[in-house]
Parts: sequence; C-alpha cells; structure tokens
Amino acid sequence: MGIFSRMSNMIKAKVNNSLDEMENPVELLDQKLRDMDEQFNKAKLSSAQILGNVHEIEKKLDSAKKESEDYDQKVRLALSKGNEELAKRALAKKVETDKKAASLQASYDNAKIQADTLKANLRALEEEITKTRSYRDEAAARFANAEASQKVNEVLANVQTKSNSIQIDSIERKIQRKEALAQGLGELRDLDDFDSEFKKLDEVDLDLELAKYKSN
Repeated sequence: MGIFSRMSNMIKAKVNNSLDEMENPVELLDQKLRDMDEQFNKAKLSSAQILGNVHEIEKKLDSAKKESEDYDQKVRLALSKGNEELAKRALAKKVETDKKAASLQASYDNAKIQADTLKANLRALEEEITKTRSYRDEAAARFANAEASQKVNEVLANVQTKSNSIQIDSIERKIQRKEALAQGLGELRDLDDFDSEFKKLDEVDLDLELAKYKSN
C-alpha cells in the first residue's frame, strides 16, 4: 500500500468516525480539509527528501561514469605505450567502477520512478483538496439555506398545528357569537322602545282632565 493510499484511508477513517458525532456537515468538511492539508504537507516533505536523494544518486552516477571513462583512457594509453601490466590494472579499476555505476544506475532508476509517482500523487491530492475546498463553500451555502428553510417551515408548522393555543376558527366562532348576542340585545331594546310608545298613548293627560273639570 502506497503512502497516499494510507493517507486516504486515514482521512476516510476520521471522516467516518466523526460523521455521527458532528451535527454540522460544514464543520466535518473543514476538519477533512485540515487533515488533507496536513497529509499534503507531510507528503511534500517526503517527496522533497526523495527528490534530494535522486539528485544525490544522479551526481554519484555521473561521477562514476566519468571515472570509468578516465580508466578507459588510461587502459588505452598504457596499451599504446606497451605496458600491459599497467593497462590490466587500469582495466580492473574500470570494471570495478562500471559495477558501481551499474548499481547506482539501478538505484537512480528506482528513485526516479518513486519520485515521479510521488509528484503525480501530490498533484492529484492537491487537485482533490481544491475540489473539496470548492465543494465545502458550496455545501456551506446549501446548508445555511437548508437551515433557514427548516426554521421557516417549523414556524409555519407551529402556526398551523392543531396544538397551537390560538386557533383562528375558534376565535372566529367567538366573534360571531358576540356579534349575534349584540344583535339580539339591540332587537330587544327596539322592542322595548316600541312598547313604550304605545304605553304613552294610553296614559291619562292630567292637565286635559283638570281643564274638563273647570269647564263644568
């Protein structure tokens, strides 16, 4: 398992462990971004160390190749001078240097492949962080809208619920009963006034009666 696979699994594990504990998903995304940034910085440090190792091996390899070329020239020079013994000694040094160069070449190739893989994974992780950060901003806006909508719906539901202490229908019935009572009282008052008028007609005019007595 590569370093980035382990990083990904660690991040997923933290996300899964926090999923049920964190009510706000935006906070969860913020935590995920912090974890990703931390792992990215660690990966950058590891990559820098590996790249430094690649350059170090490359320098040693170049030095070994140059040394081999020098021994090759010495072999040719010794042979041109007729000194086979010296040529043989120079050749032995060249063979030893070539083995060293071959080992360094293998190390360089492996380190280069690893470094290239790390750089590619770093770019991929950086892109994922960018996408996650962009999604975090979108999710924050959506979550805020959802919360606001939920609060509005809760208020509306509370207004419309049957358990609400203030019922519009009940108030309307009370008002109608009050209006009917007032109307009934008004009709009774009018009836009393009507009867009073007739009673006045039946009342004896004392002044008129007294005048009649005087005329007699």
